[in-house]
Amino acid sequence: MKTKYILLLILTLLMGILIGSLVTGRFTRQRVDRIKSWNTREGFRNHIFKILQPTESQVLQLIPIIDEFSDRHWLLMKKNWETQNILFNEMDSIIIPYLNDEQFQLLLDHKEKVHKDREEKQAQRNSEP
Repeated sequence: MKTKYILLLILTLLMGILIGSLVTGRFTRQRVDRIKSWNTREGFRNHIFKILQPTESQVLQLIPIIDEFSDRHWLLMKKNWETQNILFNEMDSIIIPYLNDEQFQLLLDHKEKVHKDREEKQAQRNSEP
């Protein structure tokens, strides 16, 4: 009988940990997606409108202004990426002699993934009206 209660307690604890992990992961994913949406013109607009809560007539007046700043924000993001590339390329040239073949390949794979992610963001941004 005592073993049953202990097993039930352990099972409940494990279920709580599992549910907590899943919920935390979901909230984290939502926050990351919200931050990433700043890179799109529509996402940028939505964030600003959520803050300002403009009237319908204000929305029409604000769209061109906010879109201009969204474009400027996007240019700053691209410039930041270029600066990061320079920094990381410098770091890579210094650390590569210390890496084994497997670590070097991991570094190349990571750089390729980052490059593809940025290309996707660029394509998404370029496909906007």
